[in-house]
Amino acid sequence: MGTLWKVIRFPPVRIVLAFLAVGGAVALAQVLVRALQSVLSFGGAVPAIYYAAYLVVGVLVAYFVYRSYVRIVEQRTVSELSGDGAPQELGVGMLIGLGLVCITIGILWLLGDYRVTGAGVWTTMFAVLANDGAGAFVEEILLRGVVFRIIEERLGTWIALAISALLFALLHLTSANATLTGTIVVGLEAGVLLSAAYVLTGRLWLAIGIHFAWDFAQDYVFGITGGTTGLVRAELTGPAMLSGGGSGIEGSVLALGLCLVVSAYLLVRAAHEDRLVRPFWRRPGSFVSPVRDVAENWRAWHHK
Repeated sequence: MGTLWKVIRFPPVRIVLAFLAVGGAVALAQVLVRALQSVLSFGGAVPAIYYAAYLVVGVLVAYFVYRSYVRIVEQRTVSELSGDGAPQELGVGMLIGLGLVCITIGILWLLGDYRVTGAGVWTTMFAVLANDGAGAFVEEILLRGVVFRIIEERLGTWIALAISALLFALLHLTSANATLTGTIVVGLEAGVLLSAAYVLTGRLWLAIGIHFAWDFAQDYVFGITGGTTGLVRAELTGPAMLSGGGSGIEGSVLALGLCLVVSAYLLVRAAHEDRLVRPFWRRPGSFVSPVRDVAENWRAWHHK
């Protein structure tokens, strides 16, 4: 049992277990909620209660499954989802995310590269709130609460930031209109910014707020993600480096510059508050132990 427990506590194994637990539970919950869509729909219209259920169920399932994983596997309190200061951090994060999008769109509008082409349908707000709200919460738990946090524990803040940016870029590389340049820009701006928000606070709420507000502002407020899901319908023109091309403003160097400025501010504050984590080989008296743990875990797997 001792050997098995060491294997379970091995960082890569913990990441896989958390992804399977949280991701699997949320996927199953969403399937069940979607199964109710036909029951709750009348005349082809999907009522707001369905989207509310989609949002609430997704968030609650992710929260409680992650909380259970941390308590059972890591055997600690879930400080990253602590309720202390959560409303304030969530609110500040939303202001940051909305502000970044507004400034980026404002500059593009002044340059003539953002143009409203028509009105959207305001009732789509419920669907966008549900998708963006649940998406931001679940993604931040998985990417910051699991991947970034566990990598940072061993390899330190700076390496974790680099891996986070790379991972975020790879995830967006699969999108339909992805380009190599746009993917790199997205990885740097979002991967670094959202991770920096977690580093400063040690909690996920600030990152969740930024993530949600950024997506909601793009999808609904400014209508730049295509389709009729926005309050307005709009288009981006001009050089791809400025407008983001097929990636939208997430691939814009304007957004990249703004996000990196905010990221630098958050990281400087984190450094001032001594929140940056050193890699294990730079911690006093901690070099031998991690190496021995890795060797023991490897032997456990080999002899299993």
